[in-house]
Amino acid sequence: MNSVAILRAFGIILPAGFVLYAAIRIWRARVQARSRRWGIAFQPEIGFAWQDDFKSVALLLPNRSKEHVWVEEFEIGLTRLQADDQTAKATCHEIHKIRQSVSAREMLPISLVETIYNAAGRPQRRYSCRLSSIVRFRVGAQSYEEPLPAYSLQMIGMTVSKIRRKSGPGYAFPTKEAASGGEARE
Repeated sequence: MNSVAILRAFGIILPAGFVLYAAIRIWRARVQARSRRWGIAFQPEIGFAWQDDFKSVALLLPNRSKEHVWVEEFEIGLTRLQADDQTAKATCHEIHKIRQSVSAREMLPISLVETIYNAAGRPQRRYSCRLSSIVRFRVGAQSYEEPLPAYSLQMIGMTVSKIRRKSGPGYAFPTKEAASGGEARE
């Protein structure tokens, strides 16, 4: 008789626990979406994605909202660049035009490797730098900018050998007013 009571209690507690867990996950997702500066559940991040059969450092654009997000561009700035055997002048700054829509509940990965490689002056051997980046996007008619955390990178050509998130100031991106000569950019 005790085993039947225990099984019934377990049969009630287990589904109730699952429902509670699901409710907490849904609540946290809504709170996180509301806690974003704009109330949009679009949170670009730097991570890894499989591209061309290898793991590549990428800009991940997950859209957890119900609206389409139009991603204009991302801008990177490199500081503390240490590189030898460069085949071009290191600009330490690049803008990569994306101009693509991320549908609701979808994610778009964009490789950062070539953009970093070009900004570093196309080094042929090992190089290291600190990566700062900002993503510009629109939802409807409203434009937004999302600065991303800085990362310390060690690379060999176009392959990332080490990446670590860093705190503190990174590259100082020009403001919208300075970029457009005093007028807000559309």
